[in-house]
Amino acid sequence: MLSAHSSELQDTMVATESEAIALNKLCASLIIKENQKRFRAFPDSYCREYGLSLEQIHAVTDLDIMRLLDLGAAIDNLKKLTATYGLDILDLCIEQTGKSLDEVKALMASN
Repeated sequence: MLSAHSSELQDTMVATESEAIALNKLCASLIIKENQKRFRAFPDSYCREYGLSLEQIHAVTDLDIMRLLDLGAAIDNLKKLTATYGLDILDLCIEQTGKSLDEVKALMASN
């Protein structure tokens, strides 16, 4: 029998997993040029179409790579998001973390 605490933990894990799936679906959708245009025009609305949480929407619109990774985004999908703006994910990570290229590559390999 599950205790109340383990039941809450399980609910959190399911919510977190479903939120990560929504985030990755959004990023993956950006491989289509028309979706890129819609996203760039109205990023908040586009994010809401995928059911993203407010925290996820802020991370997406801020292009906060480390936060997006923490929220369950896959690196390959994040590349689609950054490419939508003509940006390179490695350059953004270096800028946002202050780490070297090799450190960022190692960090991404661990995710």
